[in-house]
Formats: sequence, structure tokens, C-alpha cells
Amino acid sequence: MKDLHKRVITGVIGILALILIMYLGIEAIKIFFFIVTLEAIREIYNALIKKGITLFLPTLFFGSVITFVVSFFELNILFAPIAFFIINSICTIIVDDYSLNNSIYTFFAYFYSVFLLTLLAISNDIMLIISAFVVSFSTDTFAYFIGSIFGKHKLIERVSPNKSVEGAIGGTFSATIITTIYFYYISKNFVNIHINFYVVLIIILASVAGQFGDLFASYLKRYTGIKDYANILPGHGGVLDRFDSIIFVSPFIYVLFHIL
Repeated sequence: MKDLHKRVITGVIGILALILIMYLGIEAIKIFFFIVTLEAIREIYNALIKKGITLFLPTLFFGSVITFVVSFFELNILFAPIAFFIINSICTIIVDDYSLNNSIYTFFAYFYSVFLLTLLAISNDIMLIISAFVVSFSTDTFAYFIGSIFGKHKLIERVSPNKSVEGAIGGTFSATIITTIYFYYISKNFVNIHINFYVVLIIILASVAGQFGDLFASYLKRYTGIKDYANILPGHGGVLDRFDSIIFVSPFIYVLFHIL
């Protein structure tokens, strides 16, 4: 019960904080995601080091800063991963104890915990950024409840034994309806969005991808032997525990930003 109370309190505070950040505008959102990426780097570093994988923090911090700068000043997003790849490759050559294996894992950590998260902020549309949370949260919520009631067939038991096929389908179905209603609402009150087949298709794909994002985070935790990435969010773990599905949803929101 204490854990449930912690989850609820942290969840409420988190939602209120997100509302405040969204209210402050796109610059505040980009700064928020920059801070999140710094914490995500710390969490994935601490997780992988348990398997003897040592990420190179100097290049990861460089990657986080350069990606934030590109996002904040609305530069070409491709500049960030290219700059990171070059700097990381140079460090692999000149730093004696920086192995190629750790270099590859470092690039993975950058792409996973920095680039994909920042990609959401680069959308530059607050309503679209909110839609990522709508897709993610509605998918997770309804997948949990529908799976608890109707779940009989395991989804991928070796990764997450509690997830069911019925819950996954129900989560995506519910998220598609809720997010479509959300887009219809903002199209009438805030922005001019034409809801068509492609928009609905991307919502469905985003919901499915978000569930795989959750599964991938679970796989990483099983691989490294940890329960949570951190404990900075009481009852929830770390930012990677809360943003695992958002990471996989963000590319689809970025696509929506360019087609709407």
C-alpha cells in the first residue's frame, strides 16, 4: 500500500510538473528534455556497468549538449548524431582504455537515451508533444487493466511475464480512440489538423512501438540484473522507467510533425 501511495503521489506531482512545463512554452520543454537526457545517461551508465560495459561519459555529455543546442536553436537534427559519431570515433582512437566494444555501446546509449528523447522536443509543437504522452499513458493504462481482466495469452513471457496479448491489443485499440479524439479536439480549438488514414495509422504504430519500448527497457533491466534504473521517482524508479515507451513513440510524433 505504501508503494501504491508513493506511485500515486509521484504520478500526480509529475503530471502537474508536466502541465507547468508545457504552459511555460517550447523553450522550457526543450530544457526539460535536456535535463531528462542527463539523468538518462547516468541511469544507463549505472545499469550497463554491472555487465562490465563502461560507457564513455565525456562523449555522452557532449552528445547531450550538442543535441540540446541543435534542438533549442532549431538546427538540422542530423548535425547532432553526426557530430557525436565523429567525436566518439576520435575518442575511441586516442583514448587508450576506450575499447571499440564500449564505443559501440556508448553510441547506442546516446541514440537511446539522448537522441530519441530529444527528437520529441524538436517537433516544436506543444500539442503534438502532449500527444506522445497521450498515446503512451493511455496505451500503458488500458493495456494494464484490460490485460488484468482478460489476459490469457502471454505476450513475451521471457521479457515481461505479466504482459498479455489481450492487454497489448486492448491498449493499442484504446489509445488509438483516445488519441484520435485528442487530435479532433485540438483541431477544433488550437491547431488546424486534418485527421486522415495516415494520422490514425501513425497513432496505431506509435502505440505498438511504445509497448515495445516498454519491453525493451524490461529486457535491458533483466540483462543488467536491476529492478529499476534509479529511485529518484518514488514508486516509479528512474526517468528511463517512466520514459521507456516515450522513447519509442517520439519518432512517430516527429513524423506527424512533418506530415500534418
